Amino acid sequence: MLGSTNVNPKRTHVVTGGTGFVGSALILELLQRTSGDIVALVRPKGDRSPAQRLTETLDELIEGYALPDSLRHEVATRVVAIAGDIETGNCGVSAFDTHAMRGAEFWHCAASLQYQDRHREQIERTNVRGTANVVQFARETRCAMFNMISTAYVVGSRQGDIIAEAPDMAYVNNCYERSKIMAEQQVLDSGLAARIMRPSVVIGHSQTHYTTSTDGLYGFIRNLTKFRNALERTQIGLSKTLSVSIEVDTDGLIDFVPVDLVVRDAVGLSNANADPDYYHLTNPTPPKIADAVNAAFVLSGLRAPQFVGSREHMTEVDLKLQQRIDFYSSYIINPKRFDRSSVTAVLGEHAQSGRDLEGAELHAFCNCFLHRLEGSKRTVAAVR
Repeated sequence: MLGSTNVNPKRTHVVTGGTGFVGSALILELLQRTSGDIVALVRPKGDRSPAQRLTETLDELIEGYALPDSLRHEVATRVVAIAGDIETGNCGVSAFDTHAMRGAEFWHCAASLQYQDRHREQIERTNVRGTANVVQFARETRCAMFNMISTAYVVGSRQGDIIAEAPDMAYVNNCYERSKIMAEQQVLDSGLAARIMRPSVVIGHSQTHYTTSTDGLYGFIRNLTKFRNALERTQIGLSKTLSVSIEVDTDGLIDFVPVDLVVRDAVGLSNANADPDYYHLTNPTPPKIADAVNAAFVLSGLRAPQFVGSREHMTEVDLKLQQRIDFYSSYIINPKRFDRSSVTAVLGEHAQSGRDLEGAELHAFCNCFLHRLEGSKRTVAAVR
């Protein structure tokens, strides 16, 4: 299903979620591999304008990802931040600005990453109704192509080899996954030419390990550090001596993929004018679940856990930990391998080849986040 290569290199790209983890990396990739302008819909926040918010985000990443300083000039001359909000009609964009985006290619990256049932209304407001607003806005602008950044984990509790196809609501684990399936359906029902792009668990930059994310692997680590702190409040030194059990599929793999590899494939598909389809933006060489869990525990200041196949004989402490990390259970007890054939059929040898995440490399990603986490705590303490 190799797409044609007659895509207009000067085409304008419209990005939602441009200050987010994937959206900001996508803008930088577009700057390096296309020649068109980029319009980012950004909500004003406090006393910072959309332009200030976006520029601050991109400046931080240019340094954190060790990208060329010349990109700062590209940001200043090719990126326009427009006040917008996907939760409002026409995304809050004026008629004048809407007309200026006519014929653009859309990249819908904005999303809520909450997952608990108590946040259901907010999740659906952003992920479902928000997507409906973006789709309608894209139709108003007669967009050339609509790229939706979804998640490979719309497959929920399914295990084994997963091909890129329409998901089944029967397998969802939580309201986040449900909302992403509903959002995908909004796009497919719109009549727009659309690619559904599904990253797996996105982590920091493949070379510098830098991240601005606090979700996925990093959310797991945050919850482990909170558990460690709770143990230490109970008894100093307890986190170093207590051995806990955790339910894990020790033979499985977990698909961590560096953010720069995600956007490399995404922009590659766009530049190749790939057909509307489902695409897994995943890691061809994912690490073992057991290795990832061990690294997260040890680097969070806990003893490596005991792996068990069920919760039947867990202690009260084990169950408290399990409750704290329950969202992540669907990732570590339902192993999956995501089929990338729709990506490789288009990109061939230009598809990203993955990143081996074993031993020290996996530890480096975890450590980079922990250093940022500790630094943010010190900053807050100093401000107080």
